[in-house]
Amino acid sequence: MLYVKGVSWVSRNGKKRSNEHSKRYPLVYYYDESGHFHSKRVKWYEIPFYKAQICKQVRIFCTECQEKFDVLVKKNSVAVCPKCLS
Repeated sequence: MLYVKGVSWVSRNGKKRSNEHSKRYPLVYYYDESGHFHSKRVKWYEIPFYKAQICKQVRIFCTECQEKFDVLVKKNSVAVCPKCLS
């Protein structure tokens, strides 16, 4: 499962400067299952799909185990404690 953080257009040029001849392509920034941060080049027609999958990082305080956690949450979903799953 991918936890998408964002989608953006980047330009690539061999001369390390921005001009009208530089190629632009979209990149997706995401976390994998093990928590490592990656970026991946995607097609232009895949952008709306990945933008719908964007997660945000929230800090929750669990009232049962009395600890704070940083959790990645998708839109319209409830954050769950990773320790006690409540």
